[in-house]
Amino acid sequence: MPQNDASVNHKYPVLSPNCALRKLENSYIFNIVDDQLYEVDDEAFGLLERFNGTTTLGEIADSVPDKDEFEDFTDYLIEEGIILLNNEPSSSTELIPHIASSPDPSLRYLLLHITTKCNLACKHCYLGDTHVEELDIDSVNALAEEFAAMQGLKLMISGGEPLLHSQFWGILESVSKLDLRIVLLSNGTLIDRNTANRLANYVHEVQISIDGTESHDMLRGSGTFDRSMQGIRNIKDAGIDVSIATMVHRHNLNEFEEMKKMFSDIGVCQWGVDVPCSVGNLANNLDFSADLREASRIFSEYGFGGGAHESSGNYTCGSHLAAVMANGDVVRCAFFADGAGGNIREGLLHSWDNLCNSHLWTTDKLDCDDCDIINDCRGGCRFRALQLCGSLMAPDPVMCYANGIEKYLYNIGFTIDVK
Repeated sequence: MPQNDASVNHKYPVLSPNCALRKLENSYIFNIVDDQLYEVDDEAFGLLERFNGTTTLGEIADSVPDKDEFEDFTDYLIEEGIILLNNEPSSSTELIPHIASSPDPSLRYLLLHITTKCNLACKHCYLGDTHVEELDIDSVNALAEEFAAMQGLKLMISGGEPLLHSQFWGILESVSKLDLRIVLLSNGTLIDRNTANRLANYVHEVQISIDGTESHDMLRGSGTFDRSMQGIRNIKDAGIDVSIATMVHRHNLNEFEEMKKMFSDIGVCQWGVDVPCSVGNLANNLDFSADLREASRIFSEYGFGGGAHESSGNYTCGSHLAAVMANGDVVRCAFFADGAGGNIREGLLHSWDNLCNSHLWTTDKLDCDDCDIINDCRGGCRFRALQLCGSLMAPDPVMCYANGIEKYLYNIGFTIDVK
């Protein structure tokens, strides 16, 4: 609190509606709107739980041993917009609820495939040609509530094309009431101005897939690039964060500099670049697969922002991520659709525990566990290692090539490139 403004002592601190407290492996403040995670110690977390609008800042200050440290802490929280100071006390219905600890490892990111319906037939879609399924709204609501109770951070709603779900708007209205960052994953072609303005009431971010400039239409169909880019403009005009997902393929290798400038000019919050696995539709369109060394170079040079595949401890890639398929199966990611930990009918926590026992590995089990960058790389994608090298414990060639470390590939006799 500013020292020259004693009036703040009589105000009631409350957590900003943009923020939530989370007990993961450690204690955190999660700014849902800005997508920022602040780690705090237990003492600070205990103070934050007291910022519930029922006690003045001065009364709380009188109860702490180090008032100067408390003042610095609260000044920072006010500056960051984490707490607000009210003139009047809050009612009891606004108190911060008891916060239970997350499972270990914590489930922070949940990718929810609400439908398999899609208006496109992309040549590289990893889901392939599948029969129509969709999750019912009651199941989605119960799942989202359990995810929030497990201290989840980000709910990513995908498909197919999620806008085609028969109860899409009802789902958004319900899940948007939870203390979660809501991210919509879309191809963008159906997002006109009215749709974007309506989305602004419910979602914090929309991720659009753009797989090239001239080459985008080769994968997704004639006219889709222009329609997706118009969707992005509509989303930005509606005041929603935009992120981009791009897959490296044979025909977009020379388009990344152009995309980099384009996405920078647009002001996207994140650009995720990845090298696809040859599954789903891409297995039948291998002429789109790029040379693996060249694809890995592109992967390492472009893209920015965080992602949902982060790990903590000594776990391999994606230790805080799960996906729910349109049939309700809970999997590590859609590539491991045949390795479900359970179904949402059995509960998310039960399925997550099973999934961590069956599809989460530690880096010391990998063939490349003695690599100098293992704590940064985490061995890369386990499915890609399995597909390209034949073993879940093998190194991911994309990460090896991207980091200029190929000795582990030589050790296992890896000699092929995807072309």
